Amino acid sequence: MTMLSAIDMRADEMRQQALVHARAEEFDRALALYDEALALAQDDELAELITINKADALIAAGRTGEEVQALTSILMRRRNPHHTFLAAYALMFKHRTQNDTRRAIVFGETALRASGEAEQPFWRLAALNDLGIIYEIDSQFEKAIASFEEALTLTGAIEDAAERRFSETAILQNLGYNKLLVGETAAGLEIIHSIIDRVEVPSSLPDSYIDLCYGYLALKQFDTARHYGEIGLELAREPRQLRNAHYLLGEAAYESGDIERAEYHFDEIGRFYPEFKNLKNILFALDLRGIVNLRL
Repeated sequence: MTMLSAIDMRADEMRQQALVHARAEEFDRALALYDEALALAQDDELAELITINKADALIAAGRTGEEVQALTSILMRRRNPHHTFLAAYALMFKHRTQNDTRRAIVFGETALRASGEAEQPFWRLAALNDLGIIYEIDSQFEKAIASFEEALTLTGAIEDAAERRFSETAILQNLGYNKLLVGETAAGLEIIHSIIDRVEVPSSLPDSYIDLCYGYLALKQFDTARHYGEIGLELAREPRQLRNAHYLLGEAAYESGDIERAEYHFDEIGRFYPEFKNLKNILFALDLRGIVNLRL
């Protein structure tokens, strides 16, 4: 980026403030700041960077807009390695949220190549972490674990202590869950317990408690599973988390002999699937944990 004018420096300050709000999932405030920054920006490269950042926030908020539509053109333009990486990373995220794993992997590999060409370990770390999530969604758990473990080795290159801690926490959260999925239950639980008090993203915290419920269920420690599941249910912010918490709590209650409580949780799941009239009976008859992906 060229030397910025005073006006562009102010626009960039707004962009950085917006990034903080976006990380805290305060999307309306972040998007308003991005709009202010775009209105001020005179430098073409800065305007493109703000556009990418705003597109990323829109995708995270489950919205769309002209900035999201501009990502492909920005990627093809390849103004500089940083913008190439960020546009590919945002498109990977977009397709991941749409459960289009094939396209998500393609853009993830593009982001990974851009990070290598630029010799930027932090970019590579971010791409590996998200590729790991996509492999997880696609049930390629060993590839997911390999991606998370490589990403973890790169956190030492992050100079800012707060940023390093944030990245380590996110990667370990993902790694711990995938360890549970491949049957390395004790290792997965140990990892999740080690970071659960460090999770900063509000929507991610209930996932970790629900993961603990899942892990302790596998160990047949049903009271402990119910304890963590109840916390996860209380913190749940998304329908997916509510469904998962109710399902695992229903399993834990059933295994504990608390049929009344199991019925309550399975009935709650039924509210999400009114077209399946016999769902509760199916849940009582079958243990579906082996085919349930808690991130979907």
